[in-house]
Amino acid sequence: MKEEQILEKAYHEARKLLSENRADVFNDVIRNDVDFLIAKIEKNKSIVAALITSLVKKISEPAQDIRLHRTDFDNGYSARSLDTKFTTPFFKKYFPKYANKESSFLTLATRERIRWTKDEGKGLKIRDKKLRDSFLNVFEQIEIGNKNPKEYLTYLFCRLIELSIKDNLVFQSAEEQNEDVFILNINLIIEMLQKHFSERLSSRLPVIAIYSVYEILIPSSKRYENKKLLSLQVHTSSDKHGFGDIEIYDEKNEPFEIVEIKHNIPIYKYLIFDIVKKIEQTKINRYYILTTFQEGFETKETEKSVNEFIIQIKRQKGVDIIANGIIPTLKYYLRFIDDYNLFVKSYTNNLINDAKNSTEIKTFHIEKWIEILKEYKCA
Repeated sequence: MKEEQILEKAYHEARKLLSENRADVFNDVIRNDVDFLIAKIEKNKSIVAALITSLVKKISEPAQDIRLHRTDFDNGYSARSLDTKFTTPFFKKYFPKYANKESSFLTLATRERIRWTKDEGKGLKIRDKKLRDSFLNVFEQIEIGNKNPKEYLTYLFCRLIELSIKDNLVFQSAEEQNEDVFILNINLIIEMLQKHFSERLSSRLPVIAIYSVYEILIPSSKRYENKKLLSLQVHTSSDKHGFGDIEIYDEKNEPFEIVEIKHNIPIYKYLIFDIVKKIEQTKINRYYILTTFQEGFETKETEKSVNEFIIQIKRQKGVDIIANGIIPTLKYYLRFIDDYNLFVKSYTNNLINDAKNSTEIKTFHIEKWIEILKEYKCA
């Protein structure tokens, strides 16, 4: 069978098994390692996708040793090519939250010239040693133990489908809460956001908050007439391009205004140096560098030094760099929004959309926001 057919057949077989409550037909050897890989997928989606690519290769060419995932190995093959052509598009179709942008073989853990054997695999750049061992176990079981790769592939899809169903229930609950009406002012919104930002692994949340404000302001602001707000990029993508976290382009499709957000990092002079270097070949009009660090700057002296340097840059380059904290910036922007419910709805929708298409927004972030919405909604 062709690779696409193998993926589709295994996916539909997994759906059938789940509908018949027969996902327990797989033995413990398969379940133990696959279950652990799926439990860690939010931080290691490339590992799962690389494994799926390897299984597809084994099914299509049983004689191929799938531990030899590169063409520069003797008797090796290009797993990356297969992944880019088949696995990544398949994930984008059925499991977009866990899909890589281009390929799972762009991460150091998967692209290194290391054979995926038990011995050589110890050198893989995978921090979680148990995860590394589970990954390598599957290859050992198939290549040395002659286990059936079709069973591993089908069970992987069973677990991914279950995970997607669970995620979708949370998304649906958030959408339902988003239909409620709130009586709000700026202070209450900031209070809601600060509660949400206090969650662990929250660096993406302030980006979505600022993006949601822009989404409302751009259509009605003279400054942004004929300007375009680009879609949010995946924060952690190894192939991420662009100038910042949030990008607004002009009618000539040139970068106009950029927002870069740092998480718990105070603003200091060398961050401004980095910005100047990054944009030196462009005509960007304004560049915001914002931080969730509570005071914005470590000291008043640092703030003064940074602001003096920013003025110097404006004289020399003409670009307006604004350094500030997230909360003061949000307070300022929210003053220009007439209906605060619009912001709440935009923020909720963007959280859901981001969570559906990447692993940066976790399910527990959505669940926490649902709690906050319930707390603040009108009686």
